[in-house]
Amino acid sequence: MKQKNLKYLYIILGISMTLVLLLTAVEIVAFNIDHYRASFQKYNITEATGMDMVNLEHTTKDLLDYLKDKKDELDTEAIVHGEQRVVFGERERLHMVDVKDLFIAGKRIRNLSAVIYIIFVVLISYLDDNWKRNLSKTLIKTAIANGILLAILFVLMLTDFTKYFDYFHYIFFDNDLWILDPEKEILIQMLPEGFFYDTATKIISIFVGSLVIFGGAGYWNIRKLGKR
Repeated sequence: MKQKNLKYLYIILGISMTLVLLLTAVEIVAFNIDHYRASFQKYNITEATGMDMVNLEHTTKDLLDYLKDKKDELDTEAIVHGEQRVVFGERERLHMVDVKDLFIAGKRIRNLSAVIYIIFVVLISYLDDNWKRNLSKTLIKTAIANGILLAILFVLMLTDFTKYFDYFHYIFFDNDLWILDPEKEILIQMLPEGFFYDTATKIISIFVGSLVIFGGAGYWNIRKLGKR
């Protein structure tokens, strides 16, 4: 197979690896109930929502089950300011429909990318006589490229997180349902901007860690091959 065509295969490998690692990091953080507990304590969410920790955890678990597509309706009830009520209003529920669709799409893309990665590794093992070295180089290059992009993203987050968080919503949502009233709506009271900053930081940390592992494995393999 021509070297140019092999190059494209390795580029696709790098992209699929990136998607698998990034979307896995998102899932690990987004569905970790301990992450939410820590945030509730850090930002004093019991006072902001009028819900105690028991009801906050119940609401969060129900919300996460909905996002995992384990339930069809976000009809959570809890005690808010001493009154049993439906937690989320219509606007919040409609926004979470969009968020749920985003998570489902992300999971499908992650799984498809994993399949593509495996298939392409098998494919290049037949097409490229030097595939072990070239695959290792791809792991290193992918780790470095993503590291540079993440460094830029982190600097942007530090300079004006709100601005770029808004950009995220403009890109992934085609409506303004994500603009919620913190005086009235529980969802934004439960998950203030600080929560999303902490979430993004944890996702980046896990993603970077996985890049270091894969990039390090590539570097180690090249050194190993070089000694032969």
